[in-house]
Amino acid sequence: MELLRIIAMALVVVCHTNYWAVGEPTLAMCLQEPVKSFAQYLSVSFAIVCVNCFVFISGWFSIKLTRRGLANLVFQLLFYSTLVYCAFVATGLIRFGFMDFLRHADFISNFWFIRAYIPLFLLSPILNVFIERAGKTTARTTLLAYAFMDIVMGWGIDLLHVNGGYCLFHLGFIYLLARYIRVYGGRWFSWDKWRDLSVYVLISLGTAVLVFLMSRLSPAVWHHCGKMFLYNSPLVIAATVYLSLFFAKLDFKSRAVNMVGASSFAVFLIHGDPLIAEPYLKPYCAQLFFSNNIWMFTIVIALLIIGLFVIAFLVDQVRQWLWRMIQRVAFD
Repeated sequence: MELLRIIAMALVVVCHTNYWAVGEPTLAMCLQEPVKSFAQYLSVSFAIVCVNCFVFISGWFSIKLTRRGLANLVFQLLFYSTLVYCAFVATGLIRFGFMDFLRHADFISNFWFIRAYIPLFLLSPILNVFIERAGKTTARTTLLAYAFMDIVMGWGIDLLHVNGGYCLFHLGFIYLLARYIRVYGGRWFSWDKWRDLSVYVLISLGTAVLVFLMSRLSPAVWHHCGKMFLYNSPLVIAATVYLSLFFAKLDFKSRAVNMVGASSFAVFLIHGDPLIAEPYLKPYCAQLFFSNNIWMFTIVIALLIIGLFVIAFLVDQVRQWLWRMIQRVAFD
């Protein structure tokens, strides 16, 4: 599953450099540049499972809430926010200000995912105990009720205002779903791994085609296209499950993959930092997209992703070394 963690983080960058930075294809673009707009829909359709997969991995292995684990997470968040801020000060891009530094270090406000994931981290013991002790029937009934609230009332009619899955409520559902599948399984989750991968590909490809066709029908229909790429969309959730199951059943072990996977979260914290994402990454990707054909854009973004992983891996070795020093003092 460490390989899935790496891929999920790469897909996060794809979403950020494509759909977030460039923006959703306009109706005019869908009509005038169908190849470019379809390529955009296709990439986000395959990539939008990224956050769900990351949480699915957490649920699959179950989060173990400990003081050491929580401290490690907070240290990682503070390390990268401090590092980026100091780098910008050192290069003269910004001037140091104590209050500005504190605002920049406020990872709760700056990252919606952190704002949702930390409460999930704290609630994980309750969720773990429920799945393991409630019994299969009770757990399944509860999960179905949760799915109804998240998908039907949250995505379908937006009655619960779950913000498209960008919140603790949805992450909790994905976590419980992963725990249920891991503990109880079921015939829908016991297919051959290649069938799981095929389902993911078909759902993702089908979603892209469906959204593209919707954009060709009428402006009224086109306005609903974006809804297909929300985290709590039933198609996105289904694609998440079967992509995750493919990697769960994949008999693959690699020390190198484990090392890169352990540093993959740093990719998110670096490129998603408020000093980098909005002022630099977003305008650069938008300019790159609209000034080049889709093939050149894809090549440059692929190189950008590789570069981000290399930088994150190297810097994270320092972070891991510092954390080992802190552990010896604070926890041993």
